[in-house]
Amino acid sequence: MIKKNAKHIIEIKEATAKGFGLGYIGDFVIFVADGLPGDVIDTIIVKVKKTYGYGKISQIITPSPHRIKSPCAVSEQCGGCQWQHCDYEAQLKFKKQIVVNALEKIGGIKNPPVNDVIGMENPTRYRNKAVFPVVPAKNKAGFAVGMYAPRSHRIIEITDCSIQHIAHVDVLAAVKKHMRKYKISAYDETTHKGLMRHIIVRTSLATGEVMVVLVLNGKKLPAAAPLVEELTDQGVTTVLINENTTKGNTIMGESFQTLSGTGYIHEKTGEVEYRLSAPSFFQINPVQTKVLYETALSQAGLDGTQYVVDAHCGVGSIALFAAKHARHVLGVDIVAPAVEDAKKNAELNGIKNAEFICGAAEEVIPRLMQSGEITPDVVFLDPPRKGCEKPLLHALCKAFGQKNIIYVSCDPATLARDVKILTEGGYTLVTAQPVDMFPHTGKVETSALLRRCDTRTFSK
Repeated sequence: MIKKNAKHIIEIKEATAKGFGLGYIGDFVIFVADGLPGDVIDTIIVKVKKTYGYGKISQIITPSPHRIKSPCAVSEQCGGCQWQHCDYEAQLKFKKQIVVNALEKIGGIKNPPVNDVIGMENPTRYRNKAVFPVVPAKNKAGFAVGMYAPRSHRIIEITDCSIQHIAHVDVLAAVKKHMRKYKISAYDETTHKGLMRHIIVRTSLATGEVMVVLVLNGKKLPAAAPLVEELTDQGVTTVLINENTTKGNTIMGESFQTLSGTGYIHEKTGEVEYRLSAPSFFQINPVQTKVLYETALSQAGLDGTQYVVDAHCGVGSIALFAAKHARHVLGVDIVAPAVEDAKKNAELNGIKNAEFICGAAEEVIPRLMQSGEITPDVVFLDPPRKGCEKPLLHALCKAFGQKNIIYVSCDPATLARDVKILTEGGYTLVTAQPVDMFPHTGKVETSALLRRCDTRTFSK
């Protein structure tokens, strides 16, 4: 019987999407933080469940051939990256296997058609957005800013981060200096007191524009003018205050106040320019976003004659990328500011064959299909991590119009779950192309092509 605090020698066999190494004690699965395939480690069991447990490394007996010295001083404590200590080429192989495993075990697909992961030539400084939580701390400043430790709300303070754009590091230093000078308090989630909750920085690779959003448990920032001036001198183009006085863990509230600039920045993917407001979602790796969208567009096989639906369009990301190759594009998203950005982005790019609707994709698209208002030839699905809602998938299975579904996913498990529904409803998984949007983490983005293989109805 496996017991907490016991020690066991374990060989790590696989890597998981959450960055754990997976090994066995007999048939009992153990997930080990920082473990890499090929490691033989002396492991302390820290948590035991019915069919699996968690361990931490006590000693590395035989290191994995993929293990390297981490270039990050805090990578063993910080939860931002899991694989700074792993050779990059090995990371890509692990991620392919993660996608294969998910499609086999969850999706029920034997020998799934998964291509090698498309990696980055330079997998550093790739993040165009940073969210730094601010918490009270027993130090001279009275607060700590940085990244959460794995599976906790304990902050690991950072002065640099090798995956963040360098502008984010400079902004973080300036805001921390301002907080110390003007004795600005950090938000305490247990007492609901304190002012500064999060520091958000967003940078455009295409234009160099930088957006800073200061999330406050209130309406005003003390001595805001000198901070705005300093940030502007650093190259920041717009600064906003976001008021979030809720007691939950939602990062931003609904109320924004622009202190400088326009309140938005511009990014470019391929030939398409996007206007991004503070609450709008956009991929965090601009270099790989172009690769991802070109992959999805190639899988769609557009020739200018198709009616295309983008079920989770955000600021018009894939929809506008596809519009020049389609007869008409309809984008749907539940976030109103994102839909407004999408409409403005269509105007910005002179795209006239795209329209956008604000609403839940699982409600809007089935209704339009059932009424006969739309008969899509191609559907792009790019849902959040939780995957698609079943009513949308069921509607796509029942309909006869669309031939191709391009499912872009940041979570192999929910992708596999939804692919199973679609394959049971008459589709075939033709190919899955992973793209490394998140180097040095266990996360992987996948663009999967599903094609209708018959005309049978779907009864679920």
